[in-house]
Amino acid sequence: MDDLEQALAWFRSAPKGWMDGAGNKLEATGQWIWEVIQGDFNDNQSTGQIATGTLISMIPFVDQICDVRDLVANCRNIQKDSNNTGAWVALALTLLGLFPVLGSFAKGALKVMFLYLRKAGFDAAGKVANKKAYDAAIGGLNKLLDQPAVRKTLSALRIYNPYRYLAEQIRLLKGKINLQALMKKFDELADVAKAILQRAADWGPSSIKQPIQRTIQMITDVRSKANEGLKKALQPLNDTLEKLARRLDIEGDKAYRAVVDRVNSHTFRRIDDATEAALIREHRPKWADVTKHVAFPKLRNLPPSANAKIHAGWPNVDATNGPLKEAYKTFDRSMRASEVLPGEKLYRVVDPKSSDNSICWMREAEFKALTSKADWRRGFAVKKGWNDNGEYVTYTVPPGQPLKVWEGRAATQDFKGAEDIKLEGGSVQIVLDPAQLQKEYTGKRQATGWGYTDPEFPGDTDAFIGIPRLTHNWYGN
Repeated sequence: MDDLEQALAWFRSAPKGWMDGAGNKLEATGQWIWEVIQGDFNDNQSTGQIATGTLISMIPFVDQICDVRDLVANCRNIQKDSNNTGAWVALALTLLGLFPVLGSFAKGALKVMFLYLRKAGFDAAGKVANKKAYDAAIGGLNKLLDQPAVRKTLSALRIYNPYRYLAEQIRLLKGKINLQALMKKFDELADVAKAILQRAADWGPSSIKQPIQRTIQMITDVRSKANEGLKKALQPLNDTLEKLARRLDIEGDKAYRAVVDRVNSHTFRRIDDATEAALIREHRPKWADVTKHVAFPKLRNLPPSANAKIHAGWPNVDATNGPLKEAYKTFDRSMRASEVLPGEKLYRVVDPKSSDNSICWMREAEFKALTSKADWRRGFAVKKGWNDNGEYVTYTVPPGQPLKVWEGRAATQDFKGAEDIKLEGGSVQIVLDPAQLQKEYTGKRQATGWGYTDPEFPGDTDAFIGIPRLTHNWYGN
C-alpha cells in the first residue's frame, strides 16, 4: 500500500479525503487512483521528473501507472475512430516502452521523445502531423540530458555519445517489432490496467464505479480490434522510428564536431578563382581544361516556360537572394522541371565543411557511375573553391508527394579573370530547394574513397590531425 501511495503522489497530491482520517482513506485512495489514470499522457510531468523517477530512482509502480495512464488515453482516441492509423501508432509507441530489449536509460529517454511525438499527433495515415515534432523531441531529450543525475548515470554506464547510443537502441528495437510482440505487450498492459482500475472501483465511492467499468470495457473493445489496427500501424511506426534514429544520428555527429588543430578538415580554406585558376594552369589536372571551347553553355536567362513551373510549386531558381539565387545558371539549356518519387535516393558529394542540405544533388545512377574525383569535378563542373569532396550524403524522398526539382546537364564553368580555364560539365545534376528537405531522411555521411584533397596540387595534403570526419552539417540548425 505504501508503494502505491508513493507512486500516486508522484502524479498528483493526495486528495483531502485521504488526509481526513482512516475511515475515508481507502475510499479516497480509490478516487485518487481513478483521477490519476484518467490523465492524458501525463502531460504535466516535467523532464526532471522523468529523469529522476523513470531513470534514476524509480519509485515502485510509477512506471506501470504511467503506462496504464497512456494506455487509457490511447484507447480513448482509438474509440473515437478505430480506422485512424495514427491513433494505433500512438498506442504502439506506448507498448514499445515495455520491450525488455531497452535498458533503463534508453527506456526513459525514448519515453521523453515519444511523449513529444504523441503530443504533436499523427495523421490518419500514421505519419507525425507536424514536421517540427522531431526537433521538439530532441529538445526534450536535451533537457533530460542536462539533468545532473542523468549525466552521472551516463558516466557510470560509459555512454559518451547518448545520441548515437539511442539511435542504435532504436534500430535494435525495430528488429524486435512485429504484430505478435505488440499484441503480447498489449495484453500484459491491459491486464495491469484492469487490475488497477478494478482496485479503484472496489475501494472508491459509488460515483466512479460505472465510469471505471466503462473504461475497462473500452480497453476490451480496443483489444478486439488491435490485430487489425496494430498491423496497419507497423509500417508508419517503423518509418517514425527510423526518422527519429536518423535525427539522433545527426545530433550525434554534431555533438562530436570539433576543431582540434589549425590543420583540420573542418577548417578547409576556400581558395578564390584566381588562385585555383593559377594552380590549374600550372599543374593541368585531368578534370580541368585550358581552352576557349564551351561544351555546355550556361543559361543566361531563365527560360519563360520555367516561370509557370515555379508558380506551380517548383523551386524558384531565379531567386534574388538565398541558396537558390540565379541557380538556373548552373544548367545548360537542358534544364527541365522534374520530380523525384517517394523512396528514391539522391546523392550529394560534400567535404567536411559543406552543408548536407544545399541545392546541388544527383540521382543514384549518376553517383554510381562516378569512378573518381576527377569524374565528379569534370562532369559536374565543381570548383575546388566550392567543395573539396571526400564524403557523400544521401537523401531519401519521404512517403507522400514527389519532390519537385530542376534537372539537367551541369553547365561549363570558367574562372573570373581566367576565362580560358574550364570545368567541362555535362553530367545530369539536380537542383532543389533545401527548405523542402527533412533532416530525418538524410543518411549517414560516408567516405567517397577519393580523399579530401587534390594531390595534383603540391602541398594540398590530406594529412589532417585529430579530425572527426563523416559528421553531419545541417545548415540553419
